Amino acid sequence: MITNERSQIKGAEIGCFPTLDALCSTLPRNVRMHMKRVGRYADVIYRYMLENNMGDLEEHMGIEYRQYSEEIFALHDIGRHFIPFEILNKVGGLSEKEKQIIKDHTVNARKAIGSIYIQPFPDEIMRQWESIAVYHHERFDGEGYPEGKKGEEIPIGARICAIADTYDGIVSWKPYKKKQTSKEEAVCIIEKEAGGQFQPELVKIFKACTDRF
Repeated sequence: MITNERSQIKGAEIGCFPTLDALCSTLPRNVRMHMKRVGRYADVIYRYMLENNMGDLEEHMGIEYRQYSEEIFALHDIGRHFIPFEILNKVGGLSEKEKQIIKDHTVNARKAIGSIYIQPFPDEIMRQWESIAVYHHERFDGEGYPEGKKGEEIPIGARICAIADTYDGIVSWKPYKKKQTSKEEAVCIIEKEAGGQFQPELVKIFKACTDRF
């Protein structure tokens, strides 16, 4: 389950996380661990920006967001609940149909979020969660999915999550990797995507706070 003592307490308060846990428990362990790590990395970037007064985060994300940010970032892949287990665990290459099924986890996030009891959860928090879950595979240059959003059309939370998600994908161990990629190599790879996959300003912020990962 994607949880810790802090989110368990929050779950008891808002009456929502037990259902989230039920959804996430169906995912393979490696996916759940990836979600937790991405939540942590994205939260580090977000809080670094808050500490250094970078951008109008309170205006774009809401004051209440900071209380739940790590948990909400961690749930970016909630739409993977609808991907068949055999595709999630497939080691070899994927067919075009399977690739599309995986891409659809972004739009399917709306279905997952809609199935959750949300009344006690502030509407703004739910909107931010949905925007991250749906748009974290958009690219700053407009070449991403599901809608081909570009630049600041992409919600700021999704832009942050995109970097954290990619970073974890690069540095995490995978059975087909000959060797694990170092943090330094991962930073270089992400820097090369500034202006392409990622917002250049966010790449600089990411680089400045990787010592906290």
